[in-house]
Amino acid sequence: MKMSLFTKCFVLVLILALGIATGCIRNPDKEFGSRGQYLSIGAYRPQVLDQVVYTLQGQNYVITPQQEGTVIAVVRARAVNRNSTQVTLSVDEDAAALTTVGGAAFKPFEAAARAVETSEPGPKDNPYGSHIWGQFQLIQNFEIAGWFFFEVPEKSKFFSFSWDDVEFIRVLYS
Repeated sequence: MKMSLFTKCFVLVLILALGIATGCIRNPDKEFGSRGQYLSIGAYRPQVLDQVVYTLQGQNYVITPQQEGTVIAVVRARAVNRNSTQVTLSVDEDAAALTTVGGAAFKPFEAAARAVETSEPGPKDNPYGSHIWGQFQLIQNFEIAGWFFFEVPEKSKFFSFSWDDVEFIRVLYS
């Protein structure tokens, strides 16, 4: 039995739609989010790296774990001011936390404080070059976005990312 080109294309589209609908095809780089009274927080699933290389003003820098048996977990996050005329954010080691499935919480560290100049080439498009750290005046409907850096034990499984500046907001990873 011969199938027409239209039938073959229809079956292919049907299989792809079914795969997407059932979750067989997933976007691994999905943003998880939560909102508070003033802010909306988005956080991507942490990436675990042995080292982080980034470029800043033409110079490459590397960040490595300071303790044996740990790795660097990087979280791309953003904070959006949805409801206030203006908020002042003070992003430091107390502004966020990364919590593991076992309940251990880890504070972020300032990338610039640990970064060491390197001649090692940075990754294409400098994905880890935009850090969230310092003071920000965020007017309504604007956002800041960038990376947080955490030193965590190897093989950690992550439960949530918490934001605790202006208000407390927890983003759960499913």
